[in-house]
Amino acid sequence: MTTFSPSARSANLPDPPSARNYVGIQRVPGYEVSVRTELHFHLLPGVDDGPTDDGESIDLARLAVEDGTGRVVVTPHVRLADLELLEALTARLQGVLRAAGVELELQPGGELAPDDVASLGQAELDRLAHGPAHGRWVLLEAPLFSGTRPLEAAAEELRERGFGVLIGHPERSSVTPDSVIRRQIARGAVLQLNASSLTGSHGGEARRKGIAWARSGVPFVLASDAHSPARPPHLTPAAAALIACGIDESTVRAAVDLLPEAMLSDGLAAARARCPPAHGGRSRLGQCERAASPVARAAQVLFDRRRGT
Repeated sequence: MTTFSPSARSANLPDPPSARNYVGIQRVPGYEVSVRTELHFHLLPGVDDGPTDDGESIDLARLAVEDGTGRVVVTPHVRLADLELLEALTARLQGVLRAAGVELELQPGGELAPDDVASLGQAELDRLAHGPAHGRWVLLEAPLFSGTRPLEAAAEELRERGFGVLIGHPERSSVTPDSVIRRQIARGAVLQLNASSLTGSHGGEARRKGIAWARSGVPFVLASDAHSPARPPHLTPAAAALIACGIDESTVRAAVDLLPEAMLSDGLAAARARCPPAHGGRSRLGQCERAASPVARAAQVLFDRRRGT
């Protein structure tokens, strides 16, 4: 049996397209999309390696709105944040943005590193978590450097403590084997791919792995992991990059516009929903569609709910 490995070099990848080549994926005729949501975004000023002050946060928030986003979950690095102040800091920044005329809704969250998990109490983890009472989940980054606690150990501890796992930027983690990511997906995890990886900002290998994961049919969402105006939101050009690589539009639309919002209310199950596979055919992009991936099938479930079918 052939085993999927995104580390294998993907041949003939097209150059990342400009945003000009991508038209309105957030607008779905016949369906109601409440708001495009970012689940991984460093926006709080003076907390971690994100914006240094209110002015930089305002500029970064404006870029998110220009990219089509209406809601951001602020996710400072947990090891650098005072979790007791997280809600207050988020509410304060919300007021700053409102005063500046930036229409962007904020929600508190955080980015856990594997080393953080054991040191946090249950109440602290719940403060960082999202989703319904029966399906709480947290953002856990795939580590970028060796010498840290392995992703798998931290993910298993979180699961034992009642939390699902959204794995942040696995395509950037050279220290986490693909087999570990596959096992975590089998255990219920969902992947969060960095939009900036897909546009080439983190190098060719991260881009190849990100596109390979997106092609593989595993449940995933996109997020910018933005840190500053110099490292800005990239959802729209990343969506264009995936479509240019032949990934079906319904899968991309789900990963960008539907599933992040749904995961906040319905949990990771929103990205792992199953329905009968669609028949093959031609998309309006003129490419032959494969059998529907789990993400595309999850999108169809959400589409049907919003149409009342």
